[in-house]
Amino acid sequence: MKKSHRGAGERPDPESRKADPDTEPLVSSPWTRSPGRLRFRSLLQQSLDGGAQRLHYLFAILYVDLDRFSRVNDSLGREAGDQILMEVARRLRGCLRPEDIIIRLREDEYVIFLDEIQQVSSALDVLERIKGAMRTAFRVGKQEVFLSASVGVALGPRAYAKADELVRDAEAAMHRAKKKGPASHEVFDSQMHEESRRLLRLETEFRGAIDREELRLQYEPIMALDSERVAGFEALIRWLKPGRGLVHPGEFIPMAEQTELIIPMTQWVIHEACRQLKQWQDRFADFSYLWLSLNLSPIYIERCDFAKELSAQIGKHGINASNLALEITESQLLENAENILKGLNTLHDTGIKLWIDDFGAGYSSLAYLVKFPIHSLKIDRSFISKLVHDDKSTAIANAIVGLGKTLGVSVIAEGVETAEQLQYLRSINCPYGQGYYFAASIDPEVIDSLFAGRQNPKS
Repeated sequence: MKKSHRGAGERPDPESRKADPDTEPLVSSPWTRSPGRLRFRSLLQQSLDGGAQRLHYLFAILYVDLDRFSRVNDSLGREAGDQILMEVARRLRGCLRPEDIIIRLREDEYVIFLDEIQQVSSALDVLERIKGAMRTAFRVGKQEVFLSASVGVALGPRAYAKADELVRDAEAAMHRAKKKGPASHEVFDSQMHEESRRLLRLETEFRGAIDREELRLQYEPIMALDSERVAGFEALIRWLKPGRGLVHPGEFIPMAEQTELIIPMTQWVIHEACRQLKQWQDRFADFSYLWLSLNLSPIYIERCDFAKELSAQIGKHGINASNLALEITESQLLENAENILKGLNTLHDTGIKLWIDDFGAGYSSLAYLVKFPIHSLKIDRSFISKLVHDDKSTAIANAIVGLGKTLGVSVIAEGVETAEQLQYLRSINCPYGQGYYFAASIDPEVIDSLFAGRQNPKS
């Protein structure tokens, strides 16, 4: 590949943009594993191998993710979305030197390779040009669409041995940037490097957790507030790691989502929950009317035929679908509406219920309450924790209960921890609740004992 000694932060001369075959920009199809993707990895690996012995050699990887692009497809359709993606690629290319390489890894994610840059600021200059290029509206017919991008930057060659590691770190920086908000960026640093190494170790350990039967499901009771009787359970995954004990879900679930281990993990959760529900339905008459709710990851919903997989597990275990509920957050519905509506309607027809988790805490849009087959709203615990003591949180809880009544959907309060909260929720006729006031998540063996003895799980 031909090299230029002009810094990546400089604008290329228009005439120099006539790339020869060796420097032709690579933008792979999001639907296929194109040769461009393999060539990109090969070129990056060559730079790593050859640059390790070169003094002052520096290059950068920019991982670009379009913020909330799925909303474009949902509102304007796939064809319009594809037109915009072509324009995005053109604008990104316009921010680069002819010898820089850009490849599209996923529908709305691009990776850019800036080879032989003079200094770190050169990569940051390109980053700022990308942000500037994204500020101009994209036009589809008469429609204007405004987009932004979150960007992660990783610098090489440093201690990298494999191209995939460098891209992984740039992606990690991008995810850190997205947490700051749209149009943000992060440069992968030593702190993130240590975090990445920790996550890599955790990933390695987690990969065999299913086969080693280290994963468990615990079940948090959902109570009818008027009688304090069990109305159902929420299934929650736990990792019992030998030599360490329980690993907190907040530690391994984000890692699983980043590595897509969330997919086999979610498939295991569905299988295990259906197996357990069947066992309970066979043993206890009460389970003919109790719910069991499952949380589905947005990555699982996006990448898998979730309706088909759920239906297969229901058929395999012979359970009553009306006892199952799926918990999905507001943001999942809004960002994946087009992709999941058909699947949710299919599951609704079988009797499975749809619950909106953390209602009121996400990107609220009342339109989806009509569009989707929703059975229940779960009031986010942040409102319940401030009940009575904070006027705004109390007003929001009141409004959600009232909205549920108006729409004919049930309401479940999350995070009930005090008698005062319970008393207030009863006073506004909130039908259901869950939280430490009643019980923390418990093992299935405890539930066996409770129902065998007809005991209440309150502890």
